[in-house]
Amino acid sequence: MTTNLMQITHDLAIGGLQQVVVNICRAIDRENFKVSVLCLRALGELVPDVQSLGIKVFSLPQKERGADYLSFLKVARILRQEKIDVIHTHNTQPFVDGTLGALFSGVKTIVHTDHARNFPDKRRYMFAEHMMSHFAYRVVGVSDHTSANLVKYEKIYPKKVVTIANGIDGSRYQIRIDRGAKRKELGIMSNGPVIGLGVRLTEQKGITYLLQAMPQVIKCFPDITLVVAGEGTLKKELQDEAFHLGIDKSVLFLGSRLDVPELLKLFDLYVLPSLWEGLPMVLLEAMAAGCPIIATDVGGVSTVIEDKKNGVLVAPRNPKLLGDNIVRLLSENGLREEYVKNSLQKFKDKFSSDIMTRQYEKFYLRKN
Repeated sequence: MTTNLMQITHDLAIGGLQQVVVNICRAIDRENFKVSVLCLRALGELVPDVQSLGIKVFSLPQKERGADYLSFLKVARILRQEKIDVIHTHNTQPFVDGTLGALFSGVKTIVHTDHARNFPDKRRYMFAEHMMSHFAYRVVGVSDHTSANLVKYEKIYPKKVVTIANGIDGSRYQIRIDRGAKRKELGIMSNGPVIGLGVRLTEQKGITYLLQAMPQVIKCFPDITLVVAGEGTLKKELQDEAFHLGIDKSVLFLGSRLDVPELLKLFDLYVLPSLWEGLPMVLLEAMAAGCPIIATDVGGVSTVIEDKKNGVLVAPRNPKLLGDNIVRLLSENGLREEYVKNSLQKFKDKFSSDIMTRQYEKFYLRKN
């Protein structure tokens, strides 16, 4: 018998959480599950990826002003209409509205994933999630660090909390590109190294510290280019900072991109200077693409990167240390190749979307 499963998310914009939803949609056993997606706030750039799989995407009608405190009733209506058996919610609002909607519509199985944040969160959010956890079959953290925070700060019953590492479809990143043509397309005129990252431009990602490290890096590699792909609330502030640091001619702010696999094949180094993380999808993408990595040792990052084995870990908020390691790794081709080889093997062993989705399927069916 086919199980009707609905993924409930804020949106399908470009982001790590949304990539998890899309990857589950791609990898789910379609013989046993009929999957759909419900977006509570907006749709987003990844909607065509989901619809191309023949999967329905629903969105809630939005109030013109203010919060919609009865949105869970709209969720319940859709759950009844689609005869949903299982919901999988992602982060706070989907957990609350999805769970209340499930209770009002008779859905019996609720699986929730917390994609990590900076704990302690707002008290009302943590209290709401604590209450909703009583109705969930399982509450998933994307790293052991995240799972521990759910128990510590939200007081969720430890036996309900499990860790499932994020996973992606590695085949999308194992491509060949014409690097010269890609440079030309992006307007990179120099022949120097290209480093970069693709994230939301928010405080969490610590991009200011990477910008502050760049003058030191440019002294050693005058023709280097830093590529920053993504949108976010800090974009203008970061652009202004690059100008005031005198590095604006060496930094490209590309905005949101749908060609991330090609960018990763162009980068000589992926640098993620985050202040907090769960298990960043962007690192899995870089691993799958064969791009060497420097990242800050925060949250679940060390689950993915083992320092000086398949990449480099540094302390957050330390531009000097970040710059030192960028220079060192760009100077040592053999070391970068060793890290790439080890990363690809680790990715295949632990972080494929098939591995992630099979674990979730057991929870959907209450087999684990």
